Amino acid sequence: MSNEADDKEQYDLDIIESNSNQEDGEKNTEESSAHKSQLDELKELLEKEKQNTNEYVEKWKRALADYQNLNKRSDLDITNKVTNEINKIMLNFLIVYEDLIRAKNVLVDDQKDTEGLGAIIRNMDSIFNEYNIKVIDAIGQTFNPNLHEAVSIVEDNNLDDDTIKEEIAKGYISGNNVIKPSKVIVSKKSIKNE
Repeated sequence: MSNEADDKEQYDLDIIESNSNQEDGEKNTEESSAHKSQLDELKELLEKEKQNTNEYVEKWKRALADYQNLNKRSDLDITNKVTNEINKIMLNFLIVYEDLIRAKNVLVDDQKDTEGLGAIIRNMDSIFNEYNIKVIDAIGQTFNPNLHEAVSIVEDNNLDDDTIKEEIAKGYISGNNVIKPSKVIVSKKSIKNE
């Protein structure tokens, strides 16, 4: 009997151990399932954060580009304003310059000494060179409304249409900016009487 009792006892222990293993397996499966669920949640959160980070990086890049464009526009605006103000001052200066040249020409015609006026005009010429102010070439050129102001049209069969025949007043340019357009007389092959 002792063998039977031992066998029975062993059988009962095996059942208990089997039940215990089964419960442990269920516990492990539940824990594994819980860990997997948490891992999936964490992966989902990580993906959302990556998307948020990418959105923030794109917004930052756009903001940086906008800032750089604003700086460029501001610099360009400042440069244009300074150039426009210099050109306004130079226009007034050019009026005085042209008056001095006319005065010098009158004095030369009267055979008067123009040495002092010549020195002043040379000084003014050097100032114009410093600020890159040039005389607009007009005579013989094709009329350009951006550079020239037509004060009259004359018939001349020897010249092509829209050729500048005569310059009434000199024009001046600074870089790409016209300070004062040339006042000119433009030729036409034939003028129709209306």
